[in-house]
Amino acid sequence: MLALLGVTVFVGVRATAEGSTTGASQHSFPFGLVSVAKGADIASIEQAIVRYDLVPQPESPDPLPDRGARAEVPLITPLPTPVAPPPPPPPPAPAPVYVQAAPIVGTGQLMWPVPGGVISQYYSSYHKALDIAAPTGSTVIASAAGVVTWSGWKDNGGGLVIAVDHGNGIVTVYNHLGALWVVAGVSVAAGQGIAAVGCTGVCTGPHVHYEVIVDGVIVNPLRYL
Repeated sequence: MLALLGVTVFVGVRATAEGSTTGASQHSFPFGLVSVAKGADIASIEQAIVRYDLVPQPESPDPLPDRGARAEVPLITPLPTPVAPPPPPPPPAPAPVYVQAAPIVGTGQLMWPVPGGVISQYYSSYHKALDIAAPTGSTVIASAAGVVTWSGWKDNGGGLVIAVDHGNGIVTVYNHLGALWVVAGVSVAAGQGIAAVGCTGVCTGPHVHYEVIVDGVIVNPLRYL
């Protein structure tokens, strides 16, 4: 190592001396440091140096998007579609009403006791009468000519009651009356007004509890109307 250093110094000193004599370098040396030391031409050294100058990149007419940036996409929540409310349920069906278009015609012996009235309850084994509903104050007529045998109050639940004897063993009885228009003992004609519809005694609504008695037995009034 020391020998190499010594040779280098020796050669450098000699080259320096020769340069001083000639005033210019006539030899090249592979080591730039020694060349500078002996006064080599700076321009020749610079020609051997490769220069790398940083030049700004020209702007691209269509620059690429920044891949590192994340596009902000607004999250739009659509409004819920309005839903029409369900239709209301249909109203409950009304209770059946037995409407009598015209007076019931049977044997023709008795007239319909409440003109315009309708049957609200039929004759049965536990309801031995015909309930005929009508507005309060409606006229009640005698179903046939006869004699009034009762006109007044009865405590059996009938309220104001009228009974008419028509002869031949036939009697008609009118219960729950609102007003009495005849008194016991008078004769009445068929179709004559004898009372008004009401709701006296044990009653749930204005009607006439109509009974037909034949030979002392309560029968279905529809057999004689």
